[in-house]
Amino acid sequence: MALPDPQLDDRRFQDLVDEAKSLIPRYCPEWTDHNVSDPGVTLIELFAWMTDLALYRLNRLPEKAHLRFMSLLGVTPREPVAARAPLTFWLSAPAGSETTIPRGTEVATVRTTDRPAIVFSTDEDLRLEPADLRACLLSSNDTDFLDQTEVLLSDDAGLRAFQDQPLPGDAVYFGFDNDISNHTIRMALECTVQGVGIDPRDPPLVWEAWCGTSGGWQPVQVDENTTGGLNMEGEVVMRLPGSMDTRANGGVEAHWLRVRVVQPRPGQDGYASSPVIMGATAETIGGTVLATHSTIVTNELPGRATGEPGQELRLLQTPILPLAPDEYLEVHEGEGWERWECVPTFIDSGPDDPHYTLDRASGIIQFGPTIREPNGTERPYGRTPKPGSGIRFVRYRHGGGVEGNVGANTLTVLKSSIPYVARVTNLRAASGGLDAETLESARLRTPAILRTRDRAVAPADYEFLALEASRRIARVKCIQVRGDGRGASAPPGTVELLVVPVVPPGRERTVENLASPPDLQAEVAAHLDERRLLATRLDVRDPRYLNVRIEATVVPRRDANPDTVRTAVDRGLRRYLDPLLGGSDGTGWAFGRDLSLAEVQSFIQRVDGVDFVEDVTLYQVDLSTGQERAAGRQIPVAEDVLILPLANDISLREPRR
Repeated sequence: MALPDPQLDDRRFQDLVDEAKSLIPRYCPEWTDHNVSDPGVTLIELFAWMTDLALYRLNRLPEKAHLRFMSLLGVTPREPVAARAPLTFWLSAPAGSETTIPRGTEVATVRTTDRPAIVFSTDEDLRLEPADLRACLLSSNDTDFLDQTEVLLSDDAGLRAFQDQPLPGDAVYFGFDNDISNHTIRMALECTVQGVGIDPRDPPLVWEAWCGTSGGWQPVQVDENTTGGLNMEGEVVMRLPGSMDTRANGGVEAHWLRVRVVQPRPGQDGYASSPVIMGATAETIGGTVLATHSTIVTNELPGRATGEPGQELRLLQTPILPLAPDEYLEVHEGEGWERWECVPTFIDSGPDDPHYTLDRASGIIQFGPTIREPNGTERPYGRTPKPGSGIRFVRYRHGGGVEGNVGANTLTVLKSSIPYVARVTNLRAASGGLDAETLESARLRTPAILRTRDRAVAPADYEFLALEASRRIARVKCIQVRGDGRGASAPPGTVELLVVPVVPPGRERTVENLASPPDLQAEVAAHLDERRLLATRLDVRDPRYLNVRIEATVVPRRDANPDTVRTAVDRGLRRYLDPLLGGSDGTGWAFGRDLSLAEVQSFIQRVDGVDFVEDVTLYQVDLSTGQERAAGRQIPVAEDVLILPLANDISLREPRR
């Protein structure tokens, strides 16, 4: 049962008017006209209205007490979250020596008359080296290798890339002596027209990079390929992943990039004979690094110390992003600048500890207070800077909010010139930016904080604390431990946590856009590692996604526009099945919830403009092969799976006369 909300005074406007009128005969018996047209009654109503406002504020005191209680628990509205985007820098010429794009390089959108520029700064140094191609191997099983380096470098003979009759799994391996992670490379391949049987515009090939035992072979983003499936002289421009690692293939230790034959999709032609590569060279033409919506401020002087305990100073720019190791406050007390440590509270601070707190939302810096103990002594919680001491913040970043979710190819303005860099852009849209949390949302979290007591025991505890770990998470699900699909089971005590990141409503729903970044998974794991039971093993990962397409025949009403009905049915179905906004409550299609034919028919029938539904078919789609399968009356969904809707095929039938 909910606690009753106490009303300190429950009188309302009409009660006050009636009470005042009832006192007229006692204090002014000659006043006999009590109608609303009387000027005296008008004055009574005016004062009653003013008193009603005062009583309303009086009855709001319990809410104030609630807010004070939240403050006591440490529950405050969460700060804005900054969007992130990968920035691709293009060199003015292929790298001939090492080139470094330093951390903190600022790139902005184009400023317009009605919108200021939005600035992003890179999160780490981007070091670009010349690509050093040193080995070429052939393999059909990723185990047995044939070294063809000398053949590739020879001018007399060409390299037969695959078997005489190429099969899925045949691959050419290119080994690089240096680490080319995050590089954009251009491989020039000299090929002859011998790999016949394929469509040069759509060959059954995939480029992959080795990313260590944990990552395995990862697909490479190919921006341009003019080789026609290794059938002509051309170039392949590729953006490599950021986690490449060395591997010993055929006794050769190198960073590996491979081009592999895959199973043709339905309708896609395969190789009838192997292509021949006459030569290959590689050069670095750019690189990619993550950037955050932020502007960097250095050496800001917020003021001087007064020598009073608990002094507060304010930074000029807010909100402030989480501090990096090289972002801190310094105090000059006469013998050089001393670095001070930012702490969440002063509860563990001693009298000589150089500690301060920082409210990132307001930018307020506070030094330790001095508290009078029960025995009358005063105890400092943290050191107090000497009077007149200089104070400066060496470096901090400010930014965040939904305005940082800029579209692709909009971050194009380099704020400062960098040698050998010709241009920059974000080939993917920025995502993850969130505004500050509202007070009402913070209030709703308070009961869950009291329930979990910052400890993860039950599944609901893990889910709530994961959402507390980062505002970049949209949904999370704690499920029973599952095997790896080959009969092996996870160790006892393993908890699986499925994480779905925040994706802007207008962003296309694809497996790539819904994938949680590794740093987000690590952030959740680190937060829960301090709060889980001692013997519990935590596994944070993405859910699996099941692509679904719906084929339906609909009869519109006579007074409805057919094209409008078709669009409404398609968009409505995709919205209803959306992993973030779907379901009956608009919070996303439930994990592990089956999709039934009857439910889809019922939903279409409720769409405005639909007279009735004639036929509906559900399809499961495998995007990797392009195959789809009719699902019958129901699509079963495992507990770690979310439905991901594709474009539907909605056909219309003329209304019956």
